[in-house]
Amino acid sequence: MSTIEAPETLEGWYVQHDVYTVNWPQWRAVAPSQRAAIMAASTAWCTAHATPAQGSSAFFSVLGQKGDLLAVHFRPSLEALNGVELSLRQTDLFAYLQPVYSYLSVIELGLYEVIGVVQRKLATTGLEAGSAAYEAAYQQELEHQKAAMQARLYPVMPAGQYLCFYPMDKKRGETHNWYALSMDERRQLMRGHGMIGRKYAGKVTQIISGSVGLDDWEWGVSLFADDPLVFKKLIYEMRFDPASALYALFGAFYVGIRLQPSDLGTWLSGTLPA
Repeated sequence: MSTIEAPETLEGWYVQHDVYTVNWPQWRAVAPSQRAAIMAASTAWCTAHATPAQGSSAFFSVLGQKGDLLAVHFRPSLEALNGVELSLRQTDLFAYLQPVYSYLSVIELGLYEVIGVVQRKLATTGLEAGSAAYEAAYQQELEHQKAAMQARLYPVMPAGQYLCFYPMDKKRGETHNWYALSMDERRQLMRGHGMIGRKYAGKVTQIISGSVGLDDWEWGVSLFADDPLVFKKLIYEMRFDPASALYALFGAFYVGIRLQPSDLGTWLSGTLPA
């Protein structure tokens, strides 16, 4: 059995999911002219932060009683994320918002499959594993694979009318402990898991963000799609995969409908934009 070791990961944008409720009675009590001014300023704020110099943001109307408004921010640093939050707190709109949930993470790509690809490719070269020539070729090919992953580490906010976000852990129980599996066992499980995801290519965009040491769970999963039933079908199918069936724990799910910055005023008026 292979030695138990932590997988190498690559990190990209930092990610913040913020959920707010609106104090609707207080908001409706505001004079119409003042509401109009706040809506115009809020629209300008959302527009400016949707496409900053680095990163992007998106806004969603939340389904259910977990919140009203969900903001997702991709930024290059914690300072940049904190700046977005502080900026919102200076707006007049924030007087009518109540933060109810947040999640901090960083876009993460595990190299389970990449390392497997590199090893399989080098197996055809005839180089002896462990030799200096093999290690040099290994590092060169690994760097090539990493360079090809940059667009996935620093993506533009994915399109999609609907968002599904949830945090998750890998089990550390007495019977099933993900962290006690060997690298080869984890790689095999993740390969099977990834094959299911590939079946939904073109239907859903998945952003995996790591949160070990950053928030209460180990990963955050953000799914973007134009058909919300894709969320159910993808996640349900993955539940039967051993990587989830035996080793996954899931937190609360948040589902939202995308709001363009120009739609915010309509939404605050009590109407979901067409």
